Amino acid sequence: MDIAFIVLWTVLIMYFLVMIPIEYNNISSIKEQKKKANISHNEMYEKMSFEEEQLNFNLQGNLLNLPSNLVAALIYKLRHRHS
Repeated sequence: MDIAFIVLWTVLIMYFLVMIPIEYNNISSIKEQKKKANISHNEMYEKMSFEEEQLNFNLQGNLLNLPSNLVAALIYKLRHRHS
């Protein structure tokens, strides 16, 4: 049972670390699209294709992605706090 617990936590931590850059790229691309189009957040999601909506929903809505999403959002805010 100890080995299984260690392996499970190792896999979860690796997933968390791998997902941080993916989440960061997603956040930065959404912010960039919003800035280029000069529209509100809701209008941007209304104009997205079904595939893009589902991609964003799956990335941001999955509970396994919550820690990496929070870290990526924090990194984005720290890097772009002067903008």
